[in-house]
Amino acid sequence: MPPRKEPFLSADVSKVESKRRQKFLYEALYKNAKIELLEGIDACRKSIQHENLNPYYLVNTQASVFSHKLWLWMLEYTAGEEIDVLANAFGSVVDDFARWNELNIPFRISLRERFKDRETDLTVSAVDFNNRVDYQEALQLISIAILLRDGRSIKRIIASMAGNRYEDGLYEQLIADYVRDPQDGMEEVLFDNPYAILVEPYFQEDKNVGADLIREYIKKWYRFQDGARWYDAHKKIEDDKAFYYGYWAFEAAATSYLLDINDDSIDHIVYPKDLVNYARKMRQEGRFTSDLESTLGPDDFPLSKLRCESGNPCPQRGWWITPAKTSSRQKFELGETMPDFKDSSYGTTIWQWDMDQSDRS
Repeated sequence: MPPRKEPFLSADVSKVESKRRQKFLYEALYKNAKIELLEGIDACRKSIQHENLNPYYLVNTQASVFSHKLWLWMLEYTAGEEIDVLANAFGSVVDDFARWNELNIPFRISLRERFKDRETDLTVSAVDFNNRVDYQEALQLISIAILLRDGRSIKRIIASMAGNRYEDGLYEQLIADYVRDPQDGMEEVLFDNPYAILVEPYFQEDKNVGADLIREYIKKWYRFQDGARWYDAHKKIEDDKAFYYGYWAFEAAATSYLLDINDDSIDHIVYPKDLVNYARKMRQEGRFTSDLESTLGPDDFPLSKLRCESGNPCPQRGWWITPAKTSSRQKFELGETMPDFKDSSYGTTIWQWDMDQSDRS
């Protein structure tokens, strides 16, 4: 299988220094960073094409593919690529994010089989919100989708992170307009510094206060990113090579956009103001990268890959559905035998995890 082409790569590197959005990037650094990322993606993709690979290896390698794709998108943004071009390419990043979360299901099934004496929740997301780097990447990803008004990507990210709901106030505020059960009163965050500052604007009536809080947030944001691969990369350049892709607090920009805060007074190297302007112009003109009302298909939900054939024990407590029978939705306990509908014209009864886990009664 030939390596998959990444659609957002700029062919012209000669104008980087005139178009760049941050001063640290220059032509040779950009070119080398891009080569390193592309080679990393290609190597990872090739390594997971073999059969019978360990689920742990698969999920971690796909995590690396996603991170490299996100860094590549950030690098192109930092290099000055047009936002329309980046908007059209962003869905490819989300594809690999969703695939990472799909592969997390067989990995967790393997954990259950290995540690039979422990309870293993199969719906836990691949994104570990207790890991500050994972958490920040997740905030960046959903915030970029919001600023691009990419409805399908927003919904796919939220669906992929279903297991991360109700844990963190900042994430819940960012997605409140895009879910059926917004937790708009939730303000507690997993990491106080600096994220508690960015939650506060969502609870302020005075938008000027909100602007002050965003300004405070972005002044403090960078110092708490130690641990990220790209942290302080501009100080570690050797032979025109470094893990520098840009430093961007996209979640601060998304907050300005969502709350319609005047950001004229916000001027900071990590604040992507042109993305806010882009989102506002799109909203004013009624345009989207993809429609916010778009409906996702079953394959767009990673947890829809959690399935169980009738006659087998239920692998996860919760609500399940099957196309073998209309109005089939039932709640099963862990270990309960999944029933069969022998008279169904559908054939074998395959139960599928219902993405709506609410009690409709």
